[in-house]
Amino acid sequence: MPAPLTSSVSPILDDRPTIEDALDFAPYRDTLFGILRSPATRTPMTVGLFGTWGSGKTSLMRMIKARIDAAGLPAYRTTWFDAWKYDREEALWRALILQVLDALRPRKPNGTPYAEDELGDVQRSLVNDLDRLEESLYHTVEWEEVGQWTLDWVKALRGTAEGAAEIALAFVPGGTGLVNLAKKALQTVTGKEREAIAEAFRREAKAYRREQLRSLEQFERSFQELLEKHVLIHEGRLIVFVDDLDRCLPGKTIEVLEAIKLFLDVPGCVFVLALDQEAIVEAIQTRYKGEVKGRQYLEKIIQLPFLLPPIETENMCDFVESLVPHLPDPRCSEVFAEGLPRNPRQVKRTINIFLLLWELSRQKLPESVQPVRLAKVVAIQHSHPDLYVLLREVPRLLRDLEAYFRAEADLEERTARPDAKAEDRTEMPSLPSQLQAFVGRATLRTLLTLHPAGMPDVNFVDLTPQDVRPYIYLTHRVEARPGGPTELPLPQMVRVSAGEFTMGSDEYDNEKPVHKVHLPEFRIGRYPVTNYEYRAFVQDTQAHPPPHWEGSDYPEMLGDHPVVYVSWYDAMAYCQWLSEKTGKPYHLPTEAEWEKAARSTDSRRWPWGNEWDANNCNSRENGLDHTTPAGQYSPHGDSPCGGVDMAGNVREWCSSLFRPYPYQVDDGREDSKSPDERVLRGGAFSDQASSVRCAFRSLRLPNSRDRNIGFRVALSSGS
Repeated sequence: MPAPLTSSVSPILDDRPTIEDALDFAPYRDTLFGILRSPATRTPMTVGLFGTWGSGKTSLMRMIKARIDAAGLPAYRTTWFDAWKYDREEALWRALILQVLDALRPRKPNGTPYAEDELGDVQRSLVNDLDRLEESLYHTVEWEEVGQWTLDWVKALRGTAEGAAEIALAFVPGGTGLVNLAKKALQTVTGKEREAIAEAFRREAKAYRREQLRSLEQFERSFQELLEKHVLIHEGRLIVFVDDLDRCLPGKTIEVLEAIKLFLDVPGCVFVLALDQEAIVEAIQTRYKGEVKGRQYLEKIIQLPFLLPPIETENMCDFVESLVPHLPDPRCSEVFAEGLPRNPRQVKRTINIFLLLWELSRQKLPESVQPVRLAKVVAIQHSHPDLYVLLREVPRLLRDLEAYFRAEADLEERTARPDAKAEDRTEMPSLPSQLQAFVGRATLRTLLTLHPAGMPDVNFVDLTPQDVRPYIYLTHRVEARPGGPTELPLPQMVRVSAGEFTMGSDEYDNEKPVHKVHLPEFRIGRYPVTNYEYRAFVQDTQAHPPPHWEGSDYPEMLGDHPVVYVSWYDAMAYCQWLSEKTGKPYHLPTEAEWEKAARSTDSRRWPWGNEWDANNCNSRENGLDHTTPAGQYSPHGDSPCGGVDMAGNVREWCSSLFRPYPYQVDDGREDSKSPDERVLRGGAFSDQASSVRCAFRSLRLPNSRDRNIGFRVALSSGS
């Protein structure tokens, strides 16, 4: 016999309501139970349990019902009505009343109904009363339905005045069904005289309305007498729990509320409704086209409202651990407790997604993904979807945002000390424009600084963009690809101080002579322009996209890679477009600006210093033969001013024509009209160490495009 299958996979959670108290609902349950059973509580009464979908309303109702059923109160009858289950019924209100009446039928201790010959006299009387009430529901108790019309339409219409039938429709109490019936009848009659129809309509309408009102009053009176005779006499109550009413169509929702008020609002009867208040108010507004104020309408129906509070913060960890006692890392429960809305259904759904992705990572990326980091990204995807859209395009922004939040927290801690000094008030690190909208989100800050800096496997601040990518790759498997952000992505800039620097070198003839150049202060792009940033330009101007793109969008997961296959003309057009969008004079850096930003004033060979280190840039020595995310080698490969990827990855266009040294800005080399070769700087993934030096120069015609050519932007001082 084969051994049973076993699995180490954590169980996926279901979304069924429960009477197990994982949410610390016991105080609410016991308080409401006490109110429902107290002799001092006057009936009829309707209790409203208000909460959003998934907040635990159904579970709380089930807990209250179970408490009543277990309390040994024989005269108390409870029943459960799932409104959504009957939403397709022609008359949802009738289904509710039938359920209520059925709850009063005599039953054995095990809940099964008595057979006919097992009924005693009192029980048989009750059954007969219930049968009569049920039967009446199918006759004239219908307050907005067409009654049983027996009028001989053809006979009544003969010899009437033209138009009288239409006028008489104003007397009809029913609705569109009767109007349609009248129109069909009119089609069978000829002749111009139709006066008799008006009187026929009036007579039948009055009779119908009189019978209807009589039946409404009779049903309510009979139902009240029945409760007095079989429930109230024993000091009991009928308690009806109505669930999922807010999931029904607006018209059906109002049917149930009005049935409760019109038919069942009698002493001894209590209704407990689970409602999303906003959804019900919207249904009322829709049903009555704004003529009735939704909240006031609801106040008339519900006498005791109870707003279900969110899960307490201190209980969230316990709740998560009760759902999944054996998470891959116990610290994941802290992440979900701090990073998710206090909604049980959303918590369960998000944990299910996490468990799915964690198992998938063990199959596809066993060495690349840590559980706590994955939990944080899943929480961001659920609670901050607008941020996740950005991270899907540019994963390194997660690292940048965490670094900012940590610097912010550190600054607050230092300046709050009694002995704080002026030097403690250091400037905050710059933040990409796309992240400005997220700085004020306290829950996001708490999530990303939940664990101290330096802890292994839980933070993002020390990861490279390539290290962040697997987490985005995994979470992208459980969501449809959304559209890109509508906000203009602006290049992040770094400042280069005014002053003199040494330009050129003695290594190659075209780098000679070494000479001094003085430049005013300027700013230069921290990163080369990425596919993500360039896409906004392509989509806004209908510019020709790079040939490896998919229409006007780049291949998936390349958003944070430098854009390539761009000519000098393309780069200039991007700068002009960005200037028009922002009102700032962006331009391609001159050759001198580019070199000063890369090497500062100490004539260093590479942006990080004079010693070659293949781990500091994407060059031929690494053997990748393709671009890497901008910032992959940051900060250890950065230039003194904070320029990233100024050695390797992609060659970058400068505005300057390729002319001999010494560099002079006014000698014609900055002529933007010339078709001659332009300067490329920085080297690329395809170049060796000597060709990614700060002083290295190469040239191409301005219409050239290649897989290793990109660019970055610059801004003059004061812009």
